[in-house]
Amino acid sequence: MSAREAILARVRKAAGGAEGREAAVAARLAGNGPHAPRPAQARSEGAARLELFEAKARAADATVARIATVADLPAALAAELRARNLPATVRTGADPLFVGLDWGAVERTEGVGRLEEPATLSRAEFGLAETGTLALASGPMNPVTLTFLGETHFVALPTADVMAGFEDFWAAWRARGLDPRTLNFVTGPSRSADIGQTLQLGAHGPVALHIFLIG
Repeated sequence: MSAREAILARVRKAAGGAEGREAAVAARLAGNGPHAPRPAQARSEGAARLELFEAKARAADATVARIATVADLPAALAAELRARNLPATVRTGADPLFVGLDWGAVERTEGVGRLEEPATLSRAEFGLAETGTLALASGPMNPVTLTFLGETHFVALPTADVMAGFEDFWAAWRARGLDPRTLNFVTGPSRSADIGQTLQLGAHGPVALHIFLIG
């Protein structure tokens, strides 16, 4: 046995062997392993969870509106576009949530984000009440470029997908079987205070973020 193999053998013995480690990892992923302390705002439930998500999102300079069903999304979006003096057009991906809707006077184009886009619309996989954060998975359903290249980014999020905190989020993410190339956590519109320590919105992406909570 080489010196390297001897060292690794001692490490494996001290760690309880590969079988023990695999069982510990499986238990942790199943939610049966040890858990780190969780703050109260990462354990919110029901209506309090949604209220916390809204409050945290607004604190990060996002705006939030609630709509009853996804069928109400086109009218709600049209009203937001008018209120922001934006043209009645929006760019989305191929997400089934958007494809089957009656968009009425709103012109919906489909594809990747473009620099000249005044407004884009994505569906977030999850929201995190703990921080008011959106979790967006890349792919043809919701191209990642829609998140960063539009001037105003609209996001649809079913209330059932608002998790309390990061622990709940990762468990739900694994249960959904998601495996995108990129996962983006977005909290409020793009911002920077690099120049003169003065906060500027839209520094590296959308100048505005509006969330439609559905349900």
